[in-house]
Formats: sequence, C-alpha cells, structure tokens
Amino acid sequence: MTEAYEWDGDWSAIDSMSERESLEEELRRELCSSHIIYGIEAAAIGRRWRRDDVLFLLRDGRFAQVHLTRRAEANPRWPDTQIYASFEEWKSVPVEDR
Repeated sequence: MTEAYEWDGDWSAIDSMSERESLEEELRRELCSSHIIYGIEAAAIGRRWRRDDVLFLLRDGRFAQVHLTRRAEANPRWPDTQIYASFEEWKSVPVEDR
C-alpha cells in the first residue's frame, strides 16, 4: 500500500502491519464523536520519525495528517488534524511545515 508514495524529510512508510494496526487503533481511541474524521475508516501509511505525527489514508481518498496525543480526547480540536485532498497536496506543503 505505501510503496506508491515517495516520502521526504523525516517521513517514512509504515511497513509493519502490527505498527499500522497499533496506530489505527490509537487514532480510534483518541477521537471524540465530534472530531472531523470520527467514524471515517483510516489506514496509517506514513509517520514522522521520532514524532507522533501520522499520515492516514481516509476511506474517501483524502489524507489526514494527525498528531496523536496518546490519550482519549473530549475536545474535537484534538488530536490536531490537517486534511488534504491528495498525497500530492500534502507533499506540496514544505516539509518543515508538516
């Protein structure tokens, strides 16, 4: 799944199925029912080295960059999430800003 994407900066593909499943479960645990991506199937495809930033491919084809907080959230602002229409749109953001 992640082989089709070219990663840059300190971002890399998530190759381990167990890591992918763990990050997807963590996302589900953190989202409150009013969060922007609550209830949308999300597949973890990339992560930022030594950070809690993860890029998820959403069921509808969009991408969500999420900064995981490692706790269940009640405020829909958290975890902080940026939505992109495509991988290319995400990658067009300067690496230091994503």
